[in-house]
Amino acid sequence: MLYLHHSNQLEDLSDQLSETLKTSSGAVMSPEVVAIPGAAISEWLTIYLARRHGVSANMQWLLPARLLWKAFRDVLPNVPDTNAFSADALSWRILQELQDEEFVSRYSQLSRYLDQGDLHKHWQLARQMGRLFEQYLVFRPDWISHWEVQKTEEWQGALWRQMMSRGDSEHWLHLRKALFDFFKKNPEAGQKLPTRISLFALTGLSPEFLNLMSNLADHTDIHIYHLNFSHGFWADIVSDRERARLIAREGEDIAIYFDRGNRLLASMGRTGRQHLSQLLELNALETESYSVPHRSSLLGHIQADITELRDSSIHGAHEVTPEDHSIQIHICHGPMREIEVLHDQLLDAFQRDASLTPADVRIFIPRLSDYAPFIETVFGAAHGTRHIPWTLAESSLPVESGMTKAFMSLLELPDTRLDAQRISALLDFYFIRRRFGLDDVDVDTISGWIRQLGIVWGYDAQHVDDLNLNLRGVHTWRGGIDRLLLGFGMGDLGEDVSGVMPVSPGDSSAARALGQWRTFIEALINLQSLMSGQHAVSRWVGIFNELLDQFFFFEEQESDALVRLRQQIATLASDAALAGLEMSLPLSVVRSVLKEKLKTTSSGRFMSGAVTFANLAQGRCVPAERVFLVGMNATDFPGRDNSHGLDQMTLNPRPGDRNRRDEDRFAFLEALMSARQSFYVSYSGLSARDESVQPPSIVVNELLEEIKVVSVGTDIESRWITRHASQPFSRRYFEGAPSLFTYASEMTPDHLAGPGAPVPLFKQALPMNALSQVSTARLIEFFVNPARTLLRDELNITLDHSDGMLPIKEPMWPNYRAMRKLVEQAVSSQIGGEEKSRFQMRAKLGGMLAAGSAGDLALDTAWASAERLCRAMVKIVGDNIFESVTAVHQVDDCTISGVLENITPAGQIFWSVDGATPWNLIRAWGQHLLLNILEDSPTRCSFLIGSEEIVRFSPIDDTSEHLSVWVALYQQGRTRPLPFFPRSALKFVEGNEASLKPAYDIWLGADYSKSRGEAEDPYFALAFRDNIEHALDGEFEKLAPLIFRPMVNAMKVVTA
Repeated sequence: MLYLHHSNQLEDLSDQLSETLKTSSGAVMSPEVVAIPGAAISEWLTIYLARRHGVSANMQWLLPARLLWKAFRDVLPNVPDTNAFSADALSWRILQELQDEEFVSRYSQLSRYLDQGDLHKHWQLARQMGRLFEQYLVFRPDWISHWEVQKTEEWQGALWRQMMSRGDSEHWLHLRKALFDFFKKNPEAGQKLPTRISLFALTGLSPEFLNLMSNLADHTDIHIYHLNFSHGFWADIVSDRERARLIAREGEDIAIYFDRGNRLLASMGRTGRQHLSQLLELNALETESYSVPHRSSLLGHIQADITELRDSSIHGAHEVTPEDHSIQIHICHGPMREIEVLHDQLLDAFQRDASLTPADVRIFIPRLSDYAPFIETVFGAAHGTRHIPWTLAESSLPVESGMTKAFMSLLELPDTRLDAQRISALLDFYFIRRRFGLDDVDVDTISGWIRQLGIVWGYDAQHVDDLNLNLRGVHTWRGGIDRLLLGFGMGDLGEDVSGVMPVSPGDSSAARALGQWRTFIEALINLQSLMSGQHAVSRWVGIFNELLDQFFFFEEQESDALVRLRQQIATLASDAALAGLEMSLPLSVVRSVLKEKLKTTSSGRFMSGAVTFANLAQGRCVPAERVFLVGMNATDFPGRDNSHGLDQMTLNPRPGDRNRRDEDRFAFLEALMSARQSFYVSYSGLSARDESVQPPSIVVNELLEEIKVVSVGTDIESRWITRHASQPFSRRYFEGAPSLFTYASEMTPDHLAGPGAPVPLFKQALPMNALSQVSTARLIEFFVNPARTLLRDELNITLDHSDGMLPIKEPMWPNYRAMRKLVEQAVSSQIGGEEKSRFQMRAKLGGMLAAGSAGDLALDTAWASAERLCRAMVKIVGDNIFESVTAVHQVDDCTISGVLENITPAGQIFWSVDGATPWNLIRAWGQHLLLNILEDSPTRCSFLIGSEEIVRFSPIDDTSEHLSVWVALYQQGRTRPLPFFPRSALKFVEGNEASLKPAYDIWLGADYSKSRGEAEDPYFALAFRDNIEHALDGEFEKLAPLIFRPMVNAMKVVTA
């Protein structure tokens, strides 16, 4: 017997199911079979039935497809455990058929598409057709039957016919016929079916499925529990858009036959209307139980209009009370702000309603995977009174997860050149580092080695040669590591050994890290050869598992994700075996299949007792006190159909066909009807970049139109819509507006405490520790950037710019730093009397230059620059030899010490490619002060030699006083930010301290200047964040001449 139960609320349907279950359905231990749309319904229904009966057990929850297969297996012999006509299995079978060149050549469309295409192109077509054939089996069974009994000139039908002739042909249509033939011959066979089958809250069922259920009802009891939102007959109502389209096609006279009923039900309920029409065609015994929602709130009024099929534009409006917040629309700047606002709104709801629990809240997001990182950031970081228990109702192995991303990166290596960025990125994953015995410090060391060695890409020189490239192996992984290994054994010789330039790693303790790193690189190179060629799917599964064993290391408590990944890998082999796949495949095809599998999600806990985040397609009809819809953007919802030119159903649509946009619109309606107290919607309506307006989903606009009609006399914008600020610390959240608030106390902006500048980084100075000794190098480093020394050394704050991404191609021309280093090496080479050719060979083996003429040109340029510097040096030094002297001097209670290098009778020599920059001047001046302390020094002059000019520092007599000032300022600068900025200070002093304007142009950056303002230095910007605009006023005006005036008076600039 077929029973059809209608209700507009899931609770009432559950009550009807509960009453039905009180009647015994056969053997005591026989499970109660219930078909459900997903795990969310089964979890909710289990808890609901347990509350009604005290216990809910021995329930067999099945998806519709599994229910069909169970019926076949219960009655028919020799039905396999698994359906061999899933999209995955069909795809493999189709791929094999596409290798039949004789078959493909008969169809021009196929042959043109596949002509000269690789196997991956064949797979892409096979994948699309596998999905389509699965849909055809459900929604176009007549096509399938026609193709199997009669030849066709159409290639899709011919492909299906050929596939059926070569393999398993027992799909569900054949099994259905066999089932009913079996019933005719054996009427008592119906006893093998479950005594009672329930279909609960299912929508979108195909006509063939319902027809099968109707026929099965002749042999067992079938109960269909239909969530029907209106007790009126609404199967033939039409939306305004549909009405206009029909009138345009048929003429105005037909308008009188169209009834709109309720606006929202007509516009959003098309999927539900079609399903209702199909159910009403069944020969079933019907029962109804409807509960009209109370009209005390706007939400209740809209729900009641839908239940009673009332047209809100005709009937009376709802009187809105000030306390009514049953519907809320929130407009935010992007996903992150949506989640931050949601968190505050939930905290407010829990505070206002003590009876509300996290289990009473459902949050639906159309693209949950896009929002998951923001959910983790906001909800995962909230502690104490702001913590809200939460869970994601979908567990998956998304491609973006760390483990999956690392695994897929390894699978993609054979298609790459093993460039430095890609390989180094693998060591960012802690489970790979752990497998090779490396830690964070080791990885930083390795990154430094890669830059130092100039490693760019490639295994070794042979790999580069195989690609027919005129390049050296010095930029390859093995070439670089060999240089380090040689450097460990022989040190930094400065000479090549059999064409290899040794490089010292800098610290012998890094030997372990080098060994582990080499093991890692060799494993990657071996992996390349392992994954080359073509293999059977079963062999690929073995290779993938070997890869996991070799590269991944998880603690026992972390192994769940790894187990799930292995399970997904194993399905590759099971699907291929089910399809009877025997052909060998390249990595690209198997990798593509696996990547798709990893994108799929599996149901997690929906009824966990916490606030539940779920995809809107999952559990949208499950009732909840408060329902939240987040991410309702026009670009994301309703979704778009993924149909393509291959899908013949789109050319011949029929009632009951699946339509993504209609299903999404109906899902919104289901969520609206499942809310018992309030319904919340948010979307990214404003761009976080430029405040440009971004539209909401069309269903949100339709809801707003309904609100406008229902709540006459209220301003939609001010009453139901809240526009949020772009930042959570905006002043607007702290001005007392009832709709704008935040529970994040740390977001309280400092400027709300009263007008004034931002809070200084230092409200008081740090304690001063006694200074007993200091090196001149330390003093010089301090005056080059006092703020950096304070923040880095005293507070352990490092703000230095990173070196950026590792290179992925050879340096065609050295950057500024590399060229400066090259010139410095050329200067040292010329001072040492080395031949140019020898220097060129060492430089090329050093890995910093491109191969060929580009590298030669860079070397010539560096050598010429070095010659200019050396000529200037020779003019001053002559044939004198450089010497080093150690100097020690006592200033008050502090000892200053340092090593003075490049001392000659003519003077102390400094040279720099950059010339007389403020920082080079400070370095030279500091050493010059120490030089003039020495009583037995052969000279008291110093020279700073640049490419264009030479700076001469004259002897000075009051050196001890200057060093005393330096030490005193150094001690102060370790306790508070010292407003001394070298570039700005030198400009100020060079202008005779007449005006601060030139110094401010340097500090803040003048218009049209090529150089950045000195205030943009991250250390200066942080240390003086409260006074950037006026940092040169006051103390700076005293410090600049105190430090730089003696230097400027002692120096003289001449042309080099």
